[in-house]
Amino acid sequence: MSMAAEVNPETSAPRLGQRLTVTGVNHAYAGAAAIEDVGFEVPAGTIAAILGPSGCGKSTMLRVIAGLLRPDAGSVRIGERDVTDIPARERSVGMVFQNYALFPHLTVAENVAYGISRLPRAERRERVDEMLRLVRLTAFADRLPRQMSGGQQQRVAVARALAPSPAIMLLDEPFAALDRGLRADLQFEFVRLQRSLGITAIIVTHDQDEAQSVADRLIVMNKGRVEQSGRPAELYDSPASLFVNGFVGHASLLEAKVEKGATGAGLRLSSGALLPMPAPVAFVPGSPVVLAVRPEHVMLQAEASAGALPAKRMLSVPQGPLMMHDLLVAGTHPVRAAESRVPGSPTDNLPEDVFVTFALDRCRLFPAP
Repeated sequence: MSMAAEVNPETSAPRLGQRLTVTGVNHAYAGAAAIEDVGFEVPAGTIAAILGPSGCGKSTMLRVIAGLLRPDAGSVRIGERDVTDIPARERSVGMVFQNYALFPHLTVAENVAYGISRLPRAERRERVDEMLRLVRLTAFADRLPRQMSGGQQQRVAVARALAPSPAIMLLDEPFAALDRGLRADLQFEFVRLQRSLGITAIIVTHDQDEAQSVADRLIVMNKGRVEQSGRPAELYDSPASLFVNGFVGHASLLEAKVEKGATGAGLRLSSGALLPMPAPVAFVPGSPVVLAVRPEHVMLQAEASAGALPAKRMLSVPQGPLMMHDLLVAGTHPVRAAESRVPGSPTDNLPEDVFVTFALDRCRLFPAP
């Protein structure tokens, strides 16, 4: 569940950030396209995550927004201001890098003050104190970065980026170097800060769980283009392509063909099993398709019933509040199922040989690649 989605940005903290609008942006390195015709909008006071595999163009897009790269075509607007040709230092953009990029010879307070050196001394000191209170590091003001943990250094980097009151905050893989527990803590901390200040933030990440946890909006990139953008729930429940389906959350993929029968269209799985058609779709009979099934849309039962497919339970592994089952359905299809770990439930002591049904109204059907 998205932490960011728990608060409505329309009614929460005052919006200090600005809307970001990217339109038709292209950029190439030595003639090879890195991003092509990229466009999206990030509303003021929200968090967007640019998500995609390595080499998809997400870091290039971040550098274009920051003003570190000039696009070959297209425009970048912050609020009503076209900043496409404006230098990075004049864009009112704060940046947080994966390696924090703190100055090792400066104290925490001096690092935070670095970007506001033009302010009068008293005002600068007051701003630094305010930022350190926000990130809960007041007691560490006189320490050097090497005397702090990775999570503390990350919070210093966030405070330094926030000190000049940027219109947009950009974060490049900000939590990647942290261990899992600390990463989750820092994600909550960042969302708390973002909500309290009403800033606009764009996070670049390849971690889909992180993106869905912190972002109000996901922008999924593939091969230099935006594949789909929208709310995390939209992309998870209604992915526009097989790529988005596989990149935002896990899904088991079952190869099938559309078959026309006496009672209507159905799906003939490659194993020979027949399933009802998930929903009215525009596939003609004989079309090769892929049925994408999320783990939570697989129901297990110990006894056979009408429409249930036989399956063998190959492995069951607890993952926090869930029990994950790896199944082999109809002797052919690897399928992953997720269940809540509730003692005494009908499936608490499943045999190795089980039966499964799918919540077909929630599954997605795509053309075979």
